[in-house]
Amino acid sequence: MIEILFQAVALIAYLFCGLRIICFNSNGLRHRPGFSVLATILIASFMGQSVHILYFKDPVTLWDAVFAVLLAVIIYKSKGNVAKMIWSAS
Repeated sequence: MIEILFQAVALIAYLFCGLRIICFNSNGLRHRPGFSVLATILIASFMGQSVHILYFKDPVTLWDAVFAVLLAVIIYKSKGNVAKMIWSAS
């Protein structure tokens, strides 16, 4: 029963991650093809993982859900900017 809760949390977090990167507004920023490719791979990975959880129903553990939420927090803090997730201003 609790596995369903873990599945729901992970599913929502992965969907949020993919959609947040898709909805990133890049007005006024430099376009780098390498980061665009990385963003595309991340979007495909997050959406693919969501479909996998939704349809194949593999058991999602607590740690899978925690990792998904952690990724969602990182992407939320960077506002969907893949380059900002990798390079920090120090």
